[in-house]
Amino acid sequence: PELSGGAGSGVIRLSGADVRFASEAGEIVLPLAGLQIALGGASDRIIFLTHPSLPQTTVHTADHAILDHPVILGSAELAAQRAKIRTKKHVGAAVWFSLAGALVLAVVALVLSRAWFVKMAAAAVPVSFEISAGDKVFAQMMVGKKVVKNAGVDAQLKQITDPLLAGISDTRYPFTFHVIEDATLNAFALPGGHVVLHSGLLLAADRAEEIAGVLAHEIAHVTGRHSLRNIIGSAGLYLALSAVAGDASGLLAVLADNSAFLLDRKFTRDFEREADHVGWDYLVRAGLDPAGMVSFFERMEREEKQALEKLPIGGGVAQALQIVSTHPATRERIALLEAKLRARGPAPATGKMALNYS
Repeated sequence: PELSGGAGSGVIRLSGADVRFASEAGEIVLPLAGLQIALGGASDRIIFLTHPSLPQTTVHTADHAILDHPVILGSAELAAQRAKIRTKKHVGAAVWFSLAGALVLAVVALVLSRAWFVKMAAAAVPVSFEISAGDKVFAQMMVGKKVVKNAGVDAQLKQITDPLLAGISDTRYPFTFHVIEDATLNAFALPGGHVVLHSGLLLAADRAEEIAGVLAHEIAHVTGRHSLRNIIGSAGLYLALSAVAGDASGLLAVLADNSAFLLDRKFTRDFEREADHVGWDYLVRAGLDPAGMVSFFERMEREEKQALEKLPIGGGVAQALQIVSTHPATRERIALLEAKLRARGPAPATGKMALNYS
C-alpha cells in the first residue's frame, strides 16, 4: 500500500540497518531486525522479503544472489533462514531429479517390456484375421511354384504331423502342410497354419525324426504368432499399448495394410529360440525323438559352411544356401538344444519312422 498503484519494480539495497526498495512508485523500508526471507513462486524461483511490522508489504526478486549478500551472511538470524532456503532448494532439486529418474526408469522398463506388450497386443488380434492374412500371402507365394502332389508323401507326412498336432493344446489353427519343388534346404510357416517344406529338405534328411524336428519348429512359429508379432513390433509401441488397453482398431488397420510384410519371413533370434524350445516340447509330447531336431540343424550348419566355401571370392552372401525359416541354425541355438538333449538323458525306444521321397 505504500506504493503508488500498489506495486512497482525497482532496486533492492541492503545495509546493516534495513532493506530498502526504491522505485518510481515510491520507497519501502524493511528493518533488518525481524526480516523474514522465504522461497516461493513457480518452481521456487522467487525470494520473498517481508517484515511483521508491514504485514501488507512484500518485496521479492528472482535473483538468488541476494542470499549471498554480506549483510545476510553477517546476520546469524538471516544466515539461519538462508540455510533453510538452501536446504529446501536442494530437496526440491533432489525431488525433481528423482521424478526425472523415475520417468527415465519407467521409459526403460517400457522399452524392456516391449516384447510383453507386443505379445499382449497380438492376443487382441482375432485368429480369423491372422488365418485370412496367411491364406492371402500363401496364394501369392505359390504363384510360379510347383506344389508336389504325391499321395504317398502326403501319407508319410501325416504319420508325423498327426501325433505332433494331437499333442498341441492350441487348436485354433487349421494346419495344412505343403511340399514344393525347390532344391534348397528350407521350410517356412505362415500365420494361420500354412507350413511349407522344400523338396530339397526332404531329400537331405536321413530319417523322419529330422523332418519332425523341422515341422515342430515351424508349427511353434505359428502357435507363437511370430509373424504377427513381427509386424506389431515394427508398427510401434503406441499401437501395441492401445491394443493392450482395448483399442485394437489402429493396429488392425496397420496389419491390413502390411500383410505383404509377411512375405519377409525372417524371425528374430528370440523367436527362433522360442520356436526351438516350444517345438522340442511338441516332439516330446508326440513321442517323437527330439534328437532329430538337433541332428538336422547340425546338418544345416554343415551345408551352410560348405555352400559359403564354394562361393567365388567376392561372391554375394545372398547366393549361399537357404536354410530353415531363412535363419541360420546358429551354433548358439544348436548348443542350447544339445544341452536339452543331455539333460533329458537316454530317450525311450520309440522305433524309427520312415519317410521316403525321391
